[in-house]
Amino acid sequence: MTRPAKTTIGALLLALALATVPGLGGCTSGLPAEDPSIRGEITTLTPAPGGGSLLIEAPGVAEFAYDKASVWITSETTLRRLAADGSIEPIDFGDLAVGQTVDVWFEGPVAESYPVQASAGTLLLRP
Repeated sequence: MTRPAKTTIGALLLALALATVPGLGGCTSGLPAEDPSIRGEITTLTPAPGGGSLLIEAPGVAEFAYDKASVWITSETTLRRLAADGSIEPIDFGDLAVGQTVDVWFEGPVAESYPVQASAGTLLLRP
C-alpha cells in the first residue's frame, strides 16, 4: 500500500472513531443536525393520552421557518432539555409549561394553515 493510501485509511478510521465515541464527535444529544422549524414560547398546552398539543409563538421576528405553530407531541416525539451546564437530558410532557421557550423540529407533513399544524419529531426545552 502506498503512503497516501495509508494516510487516507488512517484518517477515515480516525473520523469513524470520533463519530462513534460519545462526547468526541457525532450527534450524541439526540437533536437533529438542521435548524429547528420554530423557536418560541409555549402559549397554550393541552395534555392528551400519550402526549398532547402545544401552541408555540415566536416573539417578534421569527428566527426560523415559522412564527406560530400548533404542534402535536406524541409518544414518538423526542423530548429533551438543555441544562444550565450545556448538557442535554430527556424530559417528559409533564415537564412542559406555558411560558417556556422551546425549539421544535417538525416531522412529517405540515398543514400550511395559520398557524401551521405539525407533529413534533424533536422538542428541546431551553433554559
